[in-house]
Amino acid sequence: MKRTVFSLAWLALAGSLSATAYAESLEDAWQAALSASRPLRADHYRIEAAREDVRAAEAAGRPKLDLQGSWTALDHEPRARVDLSPFRRGPLAAVVPGSLEVPLADNSLALAQAKVSLPVYTSGRLDALRDAARLAEAAIAHGTDRTRLDVKLQVAETYFAVLRAQEARQVAAQYLDSLTAYRRDVGNFHSQGLVPRGDVLGADVALADARQKVIAADEAFRVASAAYNRLLGRPFDQPVRLDDRSLPRETRRYEDLVQLAGERRPELAALSARSQALQARSRSVRAEGGPQVGVFASYQYLDHPALVKKGIAAAGIGVEWAVFDSGLTRARAASVAREAEAAQEERDDAESLIRLDVRQALSQENDAAERLKVAEAALASADEYLLIQRDRYANGLASQTEVLTAEARRAESRRNLFNARYDHALAVYRIRRATGEL
Repeated sequence: MKRTVFSLAWLALAGSLSATAYAESLEDAWQAALSASRPLRADHYRIEAAREDVRAAEAAGRPKLDLQGSWTALDHEPRARVDLSPFRRGPLAAVVPGSLEVPLADNSLALAQAKVSLPVYTSGRLDALRDAARLAEAAIAHGTDRTRLDVKLQVAETYFAVLRAQEARQVAAQYLDSLTAYRRDVGNFHSQGLVPRGDVLGADVALADARQKVIAADEAFRVASAAYNRLLGRPFDQPVRLDDRSLPRETRRYEDLVQLAGERRPELAALSARSQALQARSRSVRAEGGPQVGVFASYQYLDHPALVKKGIAAAGIGVEWAVFDSGLTRARAASVAREAEAAQEERDDAESLIRLDVRQALSQENDAAERLKVAEAALASADEYLLIQRDRYANGLASQTEVLTAEARRAESRRNLFNARYDHALAVYRIRRATGEL
């Protein structure tokens, strides 16, 4: 029993340690952010609304049942006066009155009606209305794809911002450790009378500046982590541990990337669908001026005492044709058609911007890759240069300024290295966003 309890406790501890040591990947971050994204949830409701518009457009061509009823109370009974004077002749003159009032109805009336109607010909209005609704739904769906790409790129930017802040914090900590060791050496040299008091003070000033850099780097890391947690729908102060990554260089040609972007970018598909939806809507408005034909069947019930049969059934066909409306329908259709042309112009402009996006992202990737090579070589030189200056200082051949400059150069070389590395990785993801592959 004790062995079982110990085993369970060990497994729980191991699970806790593994959870603590787990580094979140960018793919995990994307999944969490997409689940927590409010813009995506808003797009989901927009798609649902567009689907309801499609159902409404489809229902417009189906049978419709209308029920109506009314009950009316009158302040008095309707009565009619009948003139009987023509009958007052001869012996009837003394018997027949000059006029007679006859009630037409009670002082209340009840009316009920049921009517079924079905459009059979609308000059293409309903077909165009359905096309417009479906294309509008497609445009919103492509807009959701764009939102998803934007969210993923934003997460990638904050992901690398956290890694960048984490590296900056490590560089600041190593810079502080190096200066702490240097301050200790200077103190020893001063106690032996090898260096003046000014070198000790100079080391203290450099050490204080290094501590300031550590404080600033810690705060920058907390801010970057809070921004990252916000995108993932988490508490701002939740600890962040991310999986570091580097990406290979982009080897595809610019022309191939542009072609891929033209095929996959959802913005282009959304604007095309929106333009087509507006064109279909314009056709629907224009068709309102054509003949509209429908059939109907109805049953009416009128509670009237003068009627022998109070219920009446009817069936028929109705035609409506706005032959002349002073150009109202034509102007409305032309207005929507101009909107469709504007959407097409926006699509052409977006295509040009996408080519520019690909060009900029590819240029950033090339720049970062070249800077990465230079930064790697510079860091190796900075490490060796610092060792030389420290050795020269220990032997009285270099000034403190040269040592502190070497320390600062090494820290700057490390910053240049990780900045170039993360700039390159982020540029690769921007290329994928520009081509719609992200």
